Amino acid sequence: MAVVQIKQTRQVETSPEPERGVLQLHGFNLACGSQLTHGELAWQSWGPHNAPVVIVLGGISAGRDIGTWWSSQCGNGLALDPSFLRLVSIDWIGGADASSGPRNDQEFAPVESSDQANALLLLLNQLGIAQVEAVVGASYGGCVAQHLAGLLGNRLKRLVVIGAAHRASPWALALRTLQRAGIESSTDRASRVRALERARQLAVLGYRTPTELESRFGETDPATGVLGWLSAHGERFSARFNASSFLCLSRSLDHHEFDPSRIKASTTVVAIAEDLLVPLSLAREFVKRIGKHAELARISSPYGHDAFLKESGEFACVLKYALAAEIAA
Repeated sequence: MAVVQIKQTRQVETSPEPERGVLQLHGFNLACGSQLTHGELAWQSWGPHNAPVVIVLGGISAGRDIGTWWSSQCGNGLALDPSFLRLVSIDWIGGADASSGPRNDQEFAPVESSDQANALLLLLNQLGIAQVEAVVGASYGGCVAQHLAGLLGNRLKRLVVIGAAHRASPWALALRTLQRAGIESSTDRASRVRALERARQLAVLGYRTPTELESRFGETDPATGVLGWLSAHGERFSARFNASSFLCLSRSLDHHEFDPSRIKASTTVVAIAEDLLVPLSLAREFVKRIGKHAELARISSPYGHDAFLKESGEFACVLKYALAAEIAA
């Protein structure tokens, strides 16, 4: 893949501070048949209002503060630069952040990836954004990005999907079912928190690869090596996420299904050869079903599904290449 440098014709010396807000979703209908009577969608816009709009969406634990979870790509001088792009992002409905979701770990209505996209469309219309230069979605965000591309039609120029396809793979579905089982069988808050930690630990194993863990921990004491690493991941996640939000978004990933022929925008699908959750064969099928306006970018990384967070150089090249045709002068 040739790498094209984006000519930053609208760049200013420093990017403006992110703007945050909450869109009221009164009577918002979910795909499951439930309705959010007083729903809320928390959003962030980062960059000049007259700049090309790029929507950035991450995994189930990622939110609207993209400078936190994707600091390798979003920021001054980076591939997604808010000094000449307007970066729009959200907190997931059903998640643990500022959008509507489980409160006090109570059950919440099922939320589909299509529901997130419908809410995003309402947000874009509310903000007066008629044209979207690109939607960049990774992992769960890649699922939502597909639905948003279908809704936007000719309003969207470029779609970039990373580590996602038009349906869940059987392996990923089975792994997430096991992650949820411990939480679903818990009978009290303490056991529910412990089960959430184990669920996150299982999830992290799916995000990485045996090769990476062997390289990092092969010669270390397991207690301070791989097992300590897993414990830290579980504890950090349970400190900021509740079990009901995890269940809601995990099920949403399993239920994701999309007709690729609905995508009209030029599309780049980024597949990681070692990704255990989204096999290369599924990514190839996805691209084929989108049509001739789609291309596959294949990356090899021991980080597997998490490569988009770890391989900053390679993904910067992919993003610049994908966006160059749309926003170059």
